[in-house]
Amino acid sequence: MRFLLVGLGNRGGMWGKILGAHTAARICGAVDPDPARRESFAARHPGIPMFADLEAGLTGAGVDAVLLVTPPDGHLAQSRIVAAAGLPLLVEKPLAADLQEAAEIVRVMERAKLPLSVGLNFRYLPVSMAIRDLVAREVFGKTGFGQFTYQRNRDGMRPGLNRYPLTMRHPMMLEQSIHHLDLLRFAYGREPETVSCRTFNPPWSMYAHDANVACLIGFEGGLEANYLGTWTGGWNELQFEWRTDCADGVIIQRQLFKDLATARTGDAALASFALPEAEAFFDDSKALLDAFIAAVQASKPAPCDGRDHLRSLALCFAAIEASETGQSMKLVEFHRRAGLEMLA
Repeated sequence: MRFLLVGLGNRGGMWGKILGAHTAARICGAVDPDPARRESFAARHPGIPMFADLEAGLTGAGVDAVLLVTPPDGHLAQSRIVAAAGLPLLVEKPLAADLQEAAEIVRVMERAKLPLSVGLNFRYLPVSMAIRDLVAREVFGKTGFGQFTYQRNRDGMRPGLNRYPLTMRHPMMLEQSIHHLDLLRFAYGREPETVSCRTFNPPWSMYAHDANVACLIGFEGGLEANYLGTWTGGWNELQFEWRTDCADGVIIQRQLFKDLATARTGDAALASFALPEAEAFFDDSKALLDAFIAAVQASKPAPCDGRDHLRSLALCFAAIEASETGQSMKLVEFHRRAGLEMLA
């Protein structure tokens, strides 16, 4: 499958490596308005046609699908161009920084009857898949509640990181927490029903808007989850734990991307849970890419499709509204007010 890679920043560079090593896909062209980025990418991937804009890339590259790795504020216009070209689309999250724009992207691709997948690659981490399996099989009994903690001091000026989160509204929620809240939906296999939230920004934050998020989410069947995510912690060391309490034990992810442990209620200590080795951001992204290619070639539903992602994105925006109003949000009512009939 011949991919047009659009966006050659840090994440675009990762996708370049993944596609460059793939046996069932290749880059037929690369797009970025920045000449320096094009030059740098061309040096690492010689022989690939380079383009300054999406339209030129679509005209000159002989494309089977588009991989969009650009800031979210341009996704709607770009998806319309891709749909007009009749091509499947794999796009990095979030689908948009505006809920209505995200819904319109889903509609654009559905009207064109074209596959749309969102880059929720963390679902494909071995640790995420293992938690989902343990919960679904009720290996430790019925799941009752979860606690997801991600505490970090993220230097938004660090080389290799995108700069746009520094000035966007709700950078933590829409760039980072979207992954985490999506993982809660994915691993627990349940949809959220209610959310309470506070987003905030400490005085020392380099971000223009709220870079910390605290949520309480009520899922179907009475499962409750606490979530805390920070980009402005007081310590540079990342602190991560995702604990899931069940009727007969616990499931605990102790490190970001890996390190799963479990215990029965009466056990004296946690036992490590064996996981296959995986390189974060690469192996999980390749697994998502594999699923996308297989779905397109077999004319089957796309993985991490637009409607699925819209549920996670709507949860983020409902949480934002909960923070702004000081009221708990019911997701069914929020979907209705937001005009998301497709999620009914």
